[in-house]
Amino acid sequence: MDLALPGELIKYDYRSAAEHSDTAGILRPLRVVQWNIERGYRLEAVLAVLEELDADILCLQEIDIGNERSGNTNHGQAIAERLGLNGGIVIEFQELRSPCRHAAQQGGGIHGNAIYSKFDMSFRVIEHTHQPYNWQRDGMLLGEPRIGHRYTLAAEVLVQERPPVLAYSAHFECFTGIIGRTRQLCDLLLDSKNAAVRLPHQVIFGDFNTFAHSLARFSPKYANGWYRFRTIGISEPEWWVKNILSWYSEDGNINRRLDEEGLPSDIQFSNKILRAAVNPGWYDPFDTVKDITILSHAGWMTAKADWAFVRQLSVVRHWMENRSFSASDHRCLVLEIEHAHPEILEEHKRITQRNAYELALKRSSKFWTWCSLIAATALSYIAIKLARSSMVSKFAKI
Repeated sequence: MDLALPGELIKYDYRSAAEHSDTAGILRPLRVVQWNIERGYRLEAVLAVLEELDADILCLQEIDIGNERSGNTNHGQAIAERLGLNGGIVIEFQELRSPCRHAAQQGGGIHGNAIYSKFDMSFRVIEHTHQPYNWQRDGMLLGEPRIGHRYTLAAEVLVQERPPVLAYSAHFECFTGIIGRTRQLCDLLLDSKNAAVRLPHQVIFGDFNTFAHSLARFSPKYANGWYRFRTIGISEPEWWVKNILSWYSEDGNINRRLDEEGLPSDIQFSNKILRAAVNPGWYDPFDTVKDITILSHAGWMTAKADWAFVRQLSVVRHWMENRSFSASDHRCLVLEIEHAHPEILEEHKRITQRNAYELALKRSSKFWTWCSLIAATALSYIAIKLARSSMVSKFAKI
């Protein structure tokens, strides 16, 4: 089998003739899904969840094609065929077969991100301008030699009887820190803003790997750079909400919060990044703190790594599947959405900024709680020392 190269697009269409026609419009809310399927190690379990959901648009990451680790199967084709969907996959990496790989990671094929739908789609590949990890040079050090880098797939989905929806399926770099992923995020913020002139209804889904906190903060592998210690007391998703997602064009064309982070010159954000780091109307209905989407290292590393942003769309319902992590190491995010008027952008802005304010209050509350505990402990220690000193003096007199 000839393998596609990184950056190339593979397309499949297994819809029936009836599904190609425009005669049966879907008038109910659209059901859309975000899920990193963990290379399809448990493909049958993944397919069972997706069949039950019967979604209209699927944004999936870690699609394996022809890799030994996942049964040498074309998962991109298998998903489209089993679910009867139209689909496209952008290839991120050629997974090199190598003796340095463990059997559970053995390559030989390709790997990428996908968008599937019941509707017609036209695709576009976004090559990220910033690639924080050089896989071709350093992949061997991780036991995963591969060629390629990070790409995001975008698709204009021609929803029947309604305006088209622009869908993104992204997978940001995991072996970097907040700084590297922020630069990749800004690629999508800028693309979304420019596309919104023609396509205002958007879903920006993906595994954004926002876990440079907790135990990962102490690993130069998962959260490199000294800045990981500068952010102690705040998780990466909270940092995103505080410094990026709550900053809108009305606040200024340049994101002053990022500009005032006080980064050293070697990792400072450029003016281009500061101008791009403006929320063009994205809104994620899931809780930034409580809605954990990945669980690893025996539960010591948890995070909201997956995001399901919508723009100018109303979220009717949202929930998570694969809560037990039995089909993948990521939970599956499900939303039911409807097209909305531009006024909803202001509503979502108010919610996001309120969330940022409440997160700041909680952090402040935690800080003063710890200060109070430390102060109480210190005073107790001093009181005990004084009491002991007083007793020693009393017995000395006797």
